[in-house]
Amino acid sequence: MTRPVDRRSGSRGTPARSAAPAGRRKARDGARKGAEAASPTAAERAKRARVEKIARERAAAAALPASATSAAAVTAARIRLRRMTAALIAIVVLLGALAAGGWALLYRAGLADVEGVEVTGVLPAGVQQVTDAAAVETGVPLASVDTAAVAHRVAQLPDVASVEVSRNWPHTVGIAVTERVAVALAQTPKGLTLVDATGVPYRPAPAVPPALPRLTFGAVGPDDESTRSALAVLAALPEQLRAQVLTVGVTAGVNGEDPTVQLGLTEDRRVTWGTADDGARKSAVLVPLLTESGSVYDVASPELPTVQR
Repeated sequence: MTRPVDRRSGSRGTPARSAAPAGRRKARDGARKGAEAASPTAAERAKRARVEKIARERAAAAALPASATSAAAVTAARIRLRRMTAALIAIVVLLGALAAGGWALLYRAGLADVEGVEVTGVLPAGVQQVTDAAAVETGVPLASVDTAAVAHRVAQLPDVASVEVSRNWPHTVGIAVTERVAVALAQTPKGLTLVDATGVPYRPAPAVPPALPRLTFGAVGPDDESTRSALAVLAALPEQLRAQVLTVGVTAGVNGEDPTVQLGLTEDRRVTWGTADDGARKSAVLVPLLTESGSVYDVASPELPTVQR
């Protein structure tokens, strides 16, 4: 008996195995592997959970009302303020204790009492005069000395132009004096008087007056315009020329003009200086001009000096 030929297998008499079951198995295996690849591992699941938690916390913080944030900031600021206040109070208390201790040492313990007075800026002959005028009490706390009052008493001395008083710790009062220096002589109701560079007539001239120029105009004083002009001219003269000046006369200005100055060198030689301005230039012109013979040397206009014979 002849078997029928199975055309699907291409062999005679043997039935062909079906390809369908094998394909289904491969599909199932692929699906399983894809599912395994798609499912996250434990580490990945933990990481994802942390990320989600952080996102939730940030969202919650962003959702807080502004009043809650402001309240927290105010509370923190109050805490800082309380701490700063406490620190400042502690510092103040400490400084107060130190000051009290120092005050006690200076005033009660006698560790810084006045033991003497040191005078500088005067000749030795004048030290005792300044010390007597200062009238500084010894044996008292140096901190209690009224330096302004001491300076005021010393400043009353006629020869004192200025004075500074200091506490030289731990036991000395320092008195630094600047004495007046006479630059001219002037006739005053008290007689011939020494005049300093500021125009102050401060002491009667000695019996033998120093070789200084004499101011021959009216009332001499620091606020007098004629006095200021005369002293300005003397200050502008070089020393060798100033030594030749015997008198200084001043003519008051009219209609608001500045005073004019005349210098007497000898009985028959004088200088017409003009106003007190431009002193350096006038001095430079006058020095060579005096080498010429003449009686009146006019440098009022230094550009056009003249000599009258």
